[in-house]
Amino acid sequence: MIIYSSKKIISSFLFLFSLFSLTAFNLAADNHNSPGKKFYIADPQGRDTFRFESEAPLETIVGTTNHIRGEVILDPNNVAEKLKASFEIDLATIDTGIKERNGHLRDQYLETEKYPKAILTIEKIIKLEKEDRESPEKLENSKSSYVTAEGVLELHGVKKRMTFNEVKITYFDGSKELEAGYMYGDILKIDGNFKMKLSDFNIKRPQFLLLKLNEELNIKISMLASTVPPKEDKAKENKRKGGSTYCCCGCGEEIVAGYCHKLPGDATAAKAWIRSIRPSVEDDELASIIAGPSRQLTARHWLLE
Repeated sequence: MIIYSSKKIISSFLFLFSLFSLTAFNLAADNHNSPGKKFYIADPQGRDTFRFESEAPLETIVGTTNHIRGEVILDPNNVAEKLKASFEIDLATIDTGIKERNGHLRDQYLETEKYPKAILTIEKIIKLEKEDRESPEKLENSKSSYVTAEGVLELHGVKKRMTFNEVKITYFDGSKELEAGYMYGDILKIDGNFKMKLSDFNIKRPQFLLLKLNEELNIKISMLASTVPPKEDKAKENKRKGGSTYCCCGCGEEIVAGYCHKLPGDATAAKAWIRSIRPSVEDDELASIIAGPSRQLTARHWLLE
């Protein structure tokens, strides 16, 4: 009897150990195969900035635009692993402060009708340095690290491999304070500087009267990337979709017949899902948002007017 009980206990232990090991293996595999966290660059407040500076004989020529779109996908626990990032800059919107000069820059040098965008693709991170993070490879709330990245800049029909040094990445968890500043979801703030030569991209050195730009430009990029997908301009959407309305809960999905198809039918599950998108939402707002398990959405909080 004692021997039988011992065998039974050992068998049970081995079964539980095997079950635990299999579960741990599957979780590790799921984490390993996870596509990562996606951030979108398309700030409707115009805080994303591309800026170039060029020394000229009589002044420094500065051009800026806030028209930047892009995506960053990374693993929050290891930003250097499986990172994917791509940014598009609308060159036709660059403003140098003088309308006539803007036209010359677009038409004669950048040739924006033929090459409307500059595309920067980051392929890998080759170096990480911490500023105030415990671990530079891991995203930590309100903390920064510096990365050295390799990628490709496509400009004026030319693709050139480049190295971008000391790009500062600061991460912020979604919060009520961020929402007060019209920043929703988790946020990545990306700040970088690099130099580029016009001749590398077959661009003539622009000359405005007696002001001929330097061959080398100083480039500065500052971007806010959010986990909340961007909402397209309402006028464009109405024209393209025939008056479709989009959910402003943070999912970025189209409303069909007054319903958000991503919102769970169960009220408790719906509340949990909303908090995952908008962490700082108050209980009273949740109550007014959710009209019950029917998934009906209230226009005051959820539908774009």
